[in-house]
Amino acid sequence: MSQATRLLALAAFCLSNVSLGQWLEWDLQTDERLQLTTVANSDDEEKDIWPADLDKDGWTDVIVVRKEPFSAANEPPKSDLLLMNQNGVLADMTSELAPEFLSNPSFARDVFVVDVDNDSWDDVVIVNTFNQQPMLYMNLGEDASGQWLGLADESADRLPTLTSDQPLICAVWAGDLTGNGAQDLYFVNYRVNSGGGTAKDFLLINDGTGYFSDEGATRAGDLLNSAFGTAGQIHDMDGDGDLDIVKNTTLYNVFPWNSRGVIVLFNDGTGNFPTWQNLVPNASPYMFEVVDFNGDGLLDLYVVDDGADKVLTATSHQADVSLGFNTVNLGFSSSNGFGGNVHAADLDLDGDLDVVVSDVDVDIPPCNSSRRMAIYENVDGTFQDPYGNANFDWVTNSYDVALLDINNDGLVDILSGKCAGYDVIMSNNCALAASSADYDLDGVPDACDACPTNPSPDCQEETTFPEANTGHSMARQWNELLLASIRGDFARPTVHARNLWHSSMLMWDAWAAMDPSACTAFLGQSYDGFTASFDGFTPATDVATARDEAIAFGMYRLLRHRFANAPQASNLLVGYDAHMATLGYDVGFLDTDYSTGDGRALGNYLADRLIAFGLQDGSNEQNDYANTVYTPSNPSLIVDLPGNPTVADLNRWQPLTLDLFIDQSGNPIPGETPPFLSPEWGQVTSWALTDEDLTSYSRDGFEYKVYHDPGLPALHSNDGTGTSDIYVDGHAMVALWSGLLDPTDGVMWDISPASSGNRDSYPTTLETYSSLYDPVNGGSPSPGHSVNPATGSPYAPNMVPRGDYTRILAEFWADGPDSETPPGHWFTILNYVSDHPELVKQFQGVGPVLDDLEWDVKAYLALGGAMQDCAIAAWGAKGWYDSSRPVTAIRGMAELGQSTDPSADNYHPGGLPLVPGAIETVLPGDPLAGAFGANVGKIKVWAWQGSAAINNVDTDFAGVGWVLAESWEPYQRPSFVSPPFAGYVSGHSTFSRAAAEVLTAFTGDAYFPGGMGTFTAPANEFLVFEDGPSVDVELQWATYRDASDECSLSRIYGGIHPYFDDVPGRLMGIDIGLDAFGRAASFYGDGLTDLTCDVDPGTCPGDLDSDGFIIIGDVLMFLSDFGCTANCVADVNGDGTVTVQDLLDGILANFGQPCP
Repeated sequence: MSQATRLLALAAFCLSNVSLGQWLEWDLQTDERLQLTTVANSDDEEKDIWPADLDKDGWTDVIVVRKEPFSAANEPPKSDLLLMNQNGVLADMTSELAPEFLSNPSFARDVFVVDVDNDSWDDVVIVNTFNQQPMLYMNLGEDASGQWLGLADESADRLPTLTSDQPLICAVWAGDLTGNGAQDLYFVNYRVNSGGGTAKDFLLINDGTGYFSDEGATRAGDLLNSAFGTAGQIHDMDGDGDLDIVKNTTLYNVFPWNSRGVIVLFNDGTGNFPTWQNLVPNASPYMFEVVDFNGDGLLDLYVVDDGADKVLTATSHQADVSLGFNTVNLGFSSSNGFGGNVHAADLDLDGDLDVVVSDVDVDIPPCNSSRRMAIYENVDGTFQDPYGNANFDWVTNSYDVALLDINNDGLVDILSGKCAGYDVIMSNNCALAASSADYDLDGVPDACDACPTNPSPDCQEETTFPEANTGHSMARQWNELLLASIRGDFARPTVHARNLWHSSMLMWDAWAAMDPSACTAFLGQSYDGFTASFDGFTPATDVATARDEAIAFGMYRLLRHRFANAPQASNLLVGYDAHMATLGYDVGFLDTDYSTGDGRALGNYLADRLIAFGLQDGSNEQNDYANTVYTPSNPSLIVDLPGNPTVADLNRWQPLTLDLFIDQSGNPIPGETPPFLSPEWGQVTSWALTDEDLTSYSRDGFEYKVYHDPGLPALHSNDGTGTSDIYVDGHAMVALWSGLLDPTDGVMWDISPASSGNRDSYPTTLETYSSLYDPVNGGSPSPGHSVNPATGSPYAPNMVPRGDYTRILAEFWADGPDSETPPGHWFTILNYVSDHPELVKQFQGVGPVLDDLEWDVKAYLALGGAMQDCAIAAWGAKGWYDSSRPVTAIRGMAELGQSTDPSADNYHPGGLPLVPGAIETVLPGDPLAGAFGANVGKIKVWAWQGSAAINNVDTDFAGVGWVLAESWEPYQRPSFVSPPFAGYVSGHSTFSRAAAEVLTAFTGDAYFPGGMGTFTAPANEFLVFEDGPSVDVELQWATYRDASDECSLSRIYGGIHPYFDDVPGRLMGIDIGLDAFGRAASFYGDGLTDLTCDVDPGTCPGDLDSDGFIIIGDVLMFLSDFGCTANCVADVNGDGTVTVQDLLDGILANFGQPCP
């Protein structure tokens, strides 16, 4: 079955109401999901397997260690295997990323993956038999570009040579036995039979940096003794806070236990082991698994015992003395073999751990016997054998298995190392997957959805394309198509602010070029040394026709270029073509010679020059806007794991690793650890920003440009000094407001303009920003508006549940209702205003009434310029200050403790503040205390309970309750969590306030038409992060600034920004918006008097790099562009193709000359 066919079949299965006749369904997909190159597909060696995400890309990789089967050394050592998970396919990358696996073959009998040097990268420990020393492969991390570097053998430097006994090692486990925060190692040794005497295990102690010493003799003495030792693990078995060693000894008896069994060596708290207990004396255990099978907080055991498997359910423990168990012999007929490795995982997602038992005799041939792998179901701590002796294609003998989620669908799959080859056994149980993440709302949870962003359940490709209402002006039509295109592209606010600005200039110039009372804003104007030459335009047809043609052809060319690689490009391009056909335009017209008076040629020329402009404006468009220098200071935060143990600097931005990352336009992002978006955007050419607004900084040899520099944000310090108190309070307020997202808490708010808005000033210093907010109850106290100026009547109350209002704000303003990103969202608001029946289209509220086209192109020019400058200023600050987000800060501070009570054991001056009823310490007996009080002393917050609390986004909401701060998450989709760029300053605050200033100035009225703008969120329909709202809610704003203020607050409710990110963005937005509007208005004219335009004659046609000279750099640019037939920088003569004639006419004829 092909991959595509299988995925469709999988989706179909998820949709059907299947009765699972055999508990869980499994699907063999070895050919599709396993690619071997360094070993044969029929690999007949003994195998031990360990799954781990070695490169931290969110996909679980696999280590397979191999040796000749059975106990005689008749063959040479074997190479081990590195399988990297590449989007659900296990690909053999041994030679590329672990070449020493090939050059240093092993007699391996076990493998364990653990971070031994505390660098946040998992290392690989391999233990060997036949007198071969163990091996330690260190994880090399990643390079500056984020590429994983692989594994390197550092055994000789880091591991001692084992001399106390011959290494016939069968098992390895790691754990911090001494309490120094570093992982120690325990190796279980063996003898083949009693004639070999007593084996000695090995205990290696980590010095804290990944270097080990053999200290077993002094720390454990005779308790290192083993007969045939085959398994070992490290856990806190007696609940006293230190880790104990569990191992087995079988086949014959040795001192001191003089019995076979599973032995616990009790840690006395110092890493020494003076006492022990045999849990299953006189049994013949081969392997065991230690987990909590019944959820009571005590550790149980599953013991594989030569056809007599048993479960030991813990009943009591006395620290360092004894453990109490209730032992049940299972007696399953399917467990009739010797028994092999056993692993536990929640296979059916019911909250308890099931087991998979591999079964061969690794020491007595033949491997290929009647023994078989078995899967047992855990039902509330009691095991059942749902498959019995029935035959399934996945039932076979197996040395070892790995339980992992191969395809990141939320279900546990199986990689089985068979007597000959491997099986990849995929869980085919979509009906079990939690549906809390159903991004496309097709009823198929993302966990099992073959197309998680396609709302078609059967993954049919979307065939609809964007359309525009031809009843609108030509500019409005193409603005709507642009907004649709932004929704179909990746969510990149910076990139799309630039697209909106470029398109606005194009449409304005197409209009202004035919009005002597106005001036073009792009043609003939110089932008950072680039000038599109312009000789004026006289239309050969009537002006209205020529303007429409110029706008349509220009926008058509520009959009086809800018969205050619968008995720939905195929539909978008069809939409552009279809709209041109609707308009009756021939898209085959390519001429750019506008001297003929052809409006189509003017449009083509405008697009051509804007495209050329964009290829040198500092955006790095030619490399898909990739970063050139920036690298993050922090390793990524794995959101699904508690805490933030690897964060290096709480003041710096931290990437997030998610199982599936879907941006806010609904596009899955490869890699699941998205890079920082646009940290170098301060370099991009602006609209109205000036050198007087600019501050330049340098880091890593790169100049970071920051316009309207807001100064340092609040900075965390471990000792609580400086502005750390503001940092702590700002992020704590995010956690507090997360507790206000419950519509059932009984709190009602009046959200009408009568009770909110009308704020006329903001605090202007970091120390006073907090005065803008109510940190406990939420919101920003403001006077409201007493009267609607359009009606002369008071605004009616609008009472809604606070928890509905806050959730709606977080989602409505997230990136716009349809994800056109914040700058695009404000264009939708502008279009909403333009359509309002009570709007009179007078510029600044005075003078003649403008027709729709003039109104639109003028308004777009001002708003587009403002959005461009906001993106440059806000992201310039984001790139330079590189500040953290709340998910980093809250989890990171929770790791430190609390900063309120110095007398408490969990005090840390850099920790979270305690707020009664909101941020507290977990005490003994607390429901969050955990097994053995593991969470006592940690910090808990009263907050949104997270996406894991939602089973179905259509019917469930998480609600608010106590959660561990180390697991706190923002009110966002689990596939998004937080934007992939720094927090300071808030882009939403900057964009929104600038847009509000532009709309206020342009319309001449601070108020929405009719005195109020509205948006209705229908009950149980609008919210997509969870179910809601509980009632219909109408958002209401009197003024554009009120809407902007609400947008800013939404980012705190959503868990995206602390307040000190917000206010500086608003202040920047005010200046940027007014400056952008002022520059736009300078091009408008009065519609009556001819305006004298300062038109730059343009750079020399052959000056391709716009440096003022025609020299070798221009020749090199020509050569790189030679043969180009579309959007060509080196098309000097404008004939659509870069040929030798462009070199002769434009470059060589004036070579070496400065431009006039």
